[in-house]
Amino acid sequence: MSDKIAKLQEATDKSKTDLDKAKAAFDDSERRLDSAKEALRAMDPEDQKKIQINDTRLPELMDFHRIAAEEYGVAKSRFETNARYLQLFKAKMEKS
Repeated sequence: MSDKIAKLQEATDKSKTDLDKAKAAFDDSERRLDSAKEALRAMDPEDQKKIQINDTRLPELMDFHRIAAEEYGVAKSRFETNARYLQLFKAKMEKS
C-alpha cells in the first residue's frame, strides 16, 4: 500500500508542476489577448474602420488563449483527481 501511495505522491507532484506551468501559460495568453484588444480599442476610429481583424494578431492570440485554457483545465482536473486519491489512500493507510 505504501508503494501505491509513493507512486501516487509522485504523480500528484508532477501534476502540480504541470498545473503551475499551464496556469502560467494561461495567464500569459490572457494578458497578451487583453493587451491586443486594448491596442485595437485605442486606435483612431478611422483606422479601426479600415483595419480587418485578420490583419491583426487577434485571431492567433484568441486561438493561443483557447488552447492554453484547455490545457489548464486538463492539468487542473488531473491534479485535483490525483490529490483526491492521494488523500483517500493516506486516510485508508492511517485506519489500517
